[in-house]
Amino acid sequence: MVKAYILIKTESGREDSVLREILELSVTEEAHKVFGAFDIIAEVRGRDMETLVEVITGKIRTISGTVDTQSLMAIDVELDMVSTSLAN
Repeated sequence: MVKAYILIKTESGREDSVLREILELSVTEEAHKVFGAFDIIAEVRGRDMETLVEVITGKIRTISGTVDTQSLMAIDVELDMVSTSLAN
């Protein structure tokens, strides 16, 4: 299982509609409107990196009103799995 935080910049006034579409995605754990350089932050999970790449490029970036995204891949999830398997 891999996890990423997606920072999303939207067109002015489109934050609510973009947020609704992101929350409808099956991989979305949480999503919130935020202040700052980006308008929305979403936590997404997938079974592997390829799944997340498909979701980010094929779904999130194509939502009408999305201007820009930045993806932050969580490494602690993979490290926990590796350290557990190394301990055995």
